[in-house]
Amino acid sequence: MPQYFYKICLVLLILSLSSLSIELSFITSIVVLIVSIPKRIDQNLLIITLFISTVAIIGTISTNWFKHSAFDLVKDVIYFVRPITILLSSYFIIKRIKSINFVFDAVVFIACLFAIQHIFVILINIGSIYSYSYLREIGGKHNHIELVALVFLFYTPFNTIFVKHRRLIKLILFISFVLYFSRTMYITLFIFYLGYKGYLLLNRRFLKGIMVFGLIVMIGGIIISNVETTRDSKGLRSFVYKTQNSFKELFVPFDSKKVKRDRRELWEHWRAYEAQKAIEQIGENGIKGWLIGVGYGEKVQLDTTVKLEGRQYSEVPTIHNGFVFVLFKTGIIGLLFYLLFIFSIFFKYQKFKVKKVLFNHLIVATSLYMLFNSFVITGFFRVGEFSMFFYGILLATKSKYELRGVQSTSSLK
Repeated sequence: MPQYFYKICLVLLILSLSSLSIELSFITSIVVLIVSIPKRIDQNLLIITLFISTVAIIGTISTNWFKHSAFDLVKDVIYFVRPITILLSSYFIIKRIKSINFVFDAVVFIACLFAIQHIFVILINIGSIYSYSYLREIGGKHNHIELVALVFLFYTPFNTIFVKHRRLIKLILFISFVLYFSRTMYITLFIFYLGYKGYLLLNRRFLKGIMVFGLIVMIGGIIISNVETTRDSKGLRSFVYKTQNSFKELFVPFDSKKVKRDRRELWEHWRAYEAQKAIEQIGENGIKGWLIGVGYGEKVQLDTTVKLEGRQYSEVPTIHNGFVFVLFKTGIIGLLFYLLFIFSIFFKYQKFKVKKVLFNHLIVATSLYMLFNSFVITGFFRVGEFSMFFYGILLATKSKYELRGVQSTSSLK
């Protein structure tokens, strides 16, 4: 196949991942995988893919195929298989493209288009924006391709077609990035900063990084907790209130009966509530439920009715907590393989005995990107999340640099 064909495939893959459509991104990744798969596959890639593939297989084993509708079954199968196809298609298509810098050009260009569109939508509606929530409603709650582009622009030295306008591109992307008011994106960008600086490698700098991170969190927590806010706060105070509520929403125990009676209490504990309901449902399925989960097609019973995105629900197919979600569908065995996948990436690229390489730093940070997102947005199963794509392209680009004899940090930092 000619090079322009593979480049078009990469662009289509990026656009499909940004479309927030599970079906479109899955189909596109399958097509890209088919057209780019080589005759020989890297053994290390096969091993790491086997871990996450095992999670999907366990979900298949635990499923009662005669209990659920074909639609619910197929949707869950796609949900669990899609991260695998995204990882493999990302890796293989980058290996097919001879230009090392093209992926950076493509990501930055597409992210810049999204950023300009985001800023434009906000500007034309600026007179009617009455709250931070409405700003996110009209502009979007997140866009992880912009996050990936900022990682490239801030933390890598790769020359792109935008080399003459790098500062302007950074500014446009950063303004758009900030205006999403996404706590997840903010923290993830900081994780990549720590990775770039080498604070995520298991050495003295790691301990120093943990201390600095803890200090920043503590100081930030003290400052934020002293801002007077209420549930009815407007503007930036509404964002501050939501940030104040983040820890409580995830971890603080609550009275489920009280929460069900008070809608506002429910939303303040929503992530914890849906996770608790999922765990209760696992327990109802006995040892089988705890070992291999309830399988595909099963939904979390909420024991109440909630309005989500304009529709009423008494059950949901997915929840925010990725760890509990994997536990719900595939049990403890599936969760162990899920964690094994993430931590194998984290430890594999520590490289204690060789000179540190920028790619290692970013890949280790990507594993923590996966880990952190698993607490708040269902991990790499969530539509619009780019960690599998990012891992695939970093792994492939690292391999291409090594084959061409490009050495370490001095060449890449």
